[in-house]
Amino acid sequence: MNKLNQQLAELQQAPELLVQTKQQLADAQSNLQTANDNLVAKKNELNKATADLADLKTQLATNQENLTKALANLVQAKSGLDQANKDLASSKEKLVSKQTSLASAKSALAEAQAKLIELQQAPQTLAKAKETLDQANKNLEIAKENVEKAQQAYDEAKSNNDVAQKDLEDAKNSLAQVQEKQSQAQSAYDKALKAYNDYLKAQQAVKDAEEKAKAQAQVKAEHTYFAQTANGKVVDEKGHIMVGYSVKGNQVFDAQGKLVGTLAQTSTTRRMANTVKQENAKTLPQTGDKQNNNTTVGAILVGLGSLLGLGALGKRKED
Repeated sequence: MNKLNQQLAELQQAPELLVQTKQQLADAQSNLQTANDNLVAKKNELNKATADLADLKTQLATNQENLTKALANLVQAKSGLDQANKDLASSKEKLVSKQTSLASAKSALAEAQAKLIELQQAPQTLAKAKETLDQANKNLEIAKENVEKAQQAYDEAKSNNDVAQKDLEDAKNSLAQVQEKQSQAQSAYDKALKAYNDYLKAQQAVKDAEEKAKAQAQVKAEHTYFAQTANGKVVDEKGHIMVGYSVKGNQVFDAQGKLVGTLAQTSTTRRMANTVKQENAKTLPQTGDKQNNNTTVGAILVGLGSLLGLGALGKRKED
């Protein structure tokens, strides 16, 4: 009698344990839903990051191409500048030389003029002095032309040098812009890579949550018992007939095919036993006294089964 009272006390605690187990299952399902929501958000972030990464890779390729062109232009500009500097130096040397020639010509002209004065006083040398003066004048004209040409060449070289300097500055500015864009592209690539790693972590978290929920459902199913009537209906421990439930082996599945419990060999609660008894009674043949006798015998057998089931449940809980 004490053992039956103990078993009855344990059965009275069963609904509370079932409520706790259902709460644990609800918490696990909530965690799974949260993980799935996070996964969807991370997938959206990954898709956006992947699209941004593709654009950035294209931009990076364009920037690298522009950088290559800018470097080539820079090299070409430096080469042009060097050549312009060489031309400028050469023109300066020529200008100095022509200026020296001009000074010499002026000096020769002064000497010729002095001699001319002297020759005016000496008619016998006048013709020779005049020739010298004419030649000095010709040399002076040639020197002037050479000086003008040298000045023109110098001006042209200086203009080329200014153009080369401007091209060099433009090339430097283009190089700085390309390097800035490349730095921005690298930063965006790093962000996209971090988003991808975050997605992998979220995916693993969802997988872990699903495995945990599955394990919790398995444990719950192993401690949730159902009975099956003679007409194939599934009855829970509260005596409710579970519509849509099916039995495979000793496992019970709900209407969605989800594992929800274990099929007990005998009824584990009095309500379960009563419902099984009522359903089994519906399948007995209606044959008068024989029916009554069979019903009585069946009721006795069901009662014995219920007691045996209670004993088995109590032993299971003690274990």
